[in-house]
Amino acid sequence: MAQSKAESFTAYLEAKQRARKSAPAAGGTAFSILAVLAGNTGLPMSLTDLQAASGMSFTSFAEAIKRLRDSDYITLSGTPGSEAAQLTKLGAEVASLAESA
Repeated sequence: MAQSKAESFTAYLEAKQRARKSAPAAGGTAFSILAVLAGNTGLPMSLTDLQAASGMSFTSFAEAIKRLRDSDYITLSGTPGSEAAQLTKLGAEVASLAESA
C-alpha cells in the first residue's frame, strides 16, 4: 500500500523537528566568547559588550559565561550589572588552541 501524502508530510515535519533540536543554536558559542576576549588583548571586557560581540541570546550567553567561569577559563569582576570578564591563563591557552584548530 502506498504512503499517503499526509503521512509523508508528517514524517518530513518530524524529521525537520528532530534536526532543529540537534542543531546548534544560532549565534555564538562559548568558544566564540573566548575568541572575543582573546582578541581584546587580555583586557577585561564588559559583559554587555561581550554579549553583543558574541551574537548570543541573553540566556545562552548567561549559561556560557557560567560554564566558562566554572571551568576557570574566565574571571568576572565588578558589581552586578556592570561586570567584566577577563581570560585566565587557562582560558587564553584554550582560545589559542581553538583558533589554531
